[in-house]
Amino acid sequence: MSTFMAFQEAAHRQRLLFIDLLRAFAILMMLQGHFIDTTLAESWRDKAAYPLYSYWAFMRGLTAPVFFFSSGLVFVFLLLRERGNAWANKRAVKGARRGLQLILTGYLLRLSFPALLHGRVPASFFYVDVLHCIGIALLGLVFFYVLSHYLRLPFPLWLALAGGAAFFFYFDVKEADYAGWPVALQHYFHRELGAVFTPVPWVGFSFMGGILGWLLHWRPSWAFGHALPVALLAMGYLTDHYSSNWLIDWYEWTGLEQFRRHAYFNFLLKRLGEVWIVAALFIWLAKYWQTVPRLVLKIGGETLAIYEVHFVVLYGTWFGLGISTIWAYQLNPWQAVAGALLFVLAFVIFTAYLDRIGPVRWAWWGRQFQRAYRLSRWQWYRLRSRGQQVLP
Repeated sequence: MSTFMAFQEAAHRQRLLFIDLLRAFAILMMLQGHFIDTTLAESWRDKAAYPLYSYWAFMRGLTAPVFFFSSGLVFVFLLLRERGNAWANKRAVKGARRGLQLILTGYLLRLSFPALLHGRVPASFFYVDVLHCIGIALLGLVFFYVLSHYLRLPFPLWLALAGGAAFFFYFDVKEADYAGWPVALQHYFHRELGAVFTPVPWVGFSFMGGILGWLLHWRPSWAFGHALPVALLAMGYLTDHYSSNWLIDWYEWTGLEQFRRHAYFNFLLKRLGEVWIVAALFIWLAKYWQTVPRLVLKIGGETLAIYEVHFVVLYGTWFGLGISTIWAYQLNPWQAVAGALLFVLAFVIFTAYLDRIGPVRWAWWGRQFQRAYRLSRWQWYRLRSRGQQVLP
């Protein structure tokens, strides 16, 4: 019995190592991708003329699917480790709370203190971004987890159906008529008004990641062997190379227009296949990399803090001053790459000292938010009393 328990414990450690490595990869790719995309001059963005830029653009496009996939993977893995079913599972309650917190944080990161001090809320405040979508994905994962207990259908089946629906109905949701809806709500369904991401289709990657999290929870031995990564590699290769043909076949069999449209704009299934390939590679990496630096794992465990700080520093949302306001689309490739390396290095150092600066940072920001709130509330009521417009 003790040998079996030791094996189970080792399996959980191995799997967590793989997950943190995957998350560290995703966040570091996001840092360099956002920096280069923000600062590289337009004249250097010709994929035909610059093959290296084409390769970089491909890798940057892979970052968001990996990020969403790994978020669903780690959440479901932790959810199933907790005792209790449905709402008796503390992780389910915590996950629902976390989802709402991420949505709120997504809005807070888009605050503009100068605008608040003038009693205005900028239109960009309502743009939907990564954190909003991950928050909704977590709420969805909790919903289907609880639903699986009441309706007695397997949890991974719900996730497969929900993830498939998020992909299948992408064009329908995107092109529906939302005229007359509040602008803040429209941002959740299409990007025409400025949203960066929308829940459909991106939550689909989180649901698919949740299936792998469920599988790794119930089959811990697969984290040590070759069967799972080989299966993921094979599924990824086949999906990446042949999914467009499958979609055409499904269109001919069913007559459903959605299949044809996805076949001719097949970025979702191809990206899912590429994510499976990346996951397979990181399972092998975790298996053979015996001395992973603790800092690398810490980066994978502090993705939210890194994302929050990078967003404000890069885009200057809070104070109107950031890297994007100084070097937006102005750097050549050498300058952009050097800047991206320094940007990533700065956040590696930030993560290394996060335990020391965390309490100070949050206490200081708490005081600033309180001051901004008092000032903005006073300006808000002052402008409202004059009959001036506050919201865009």
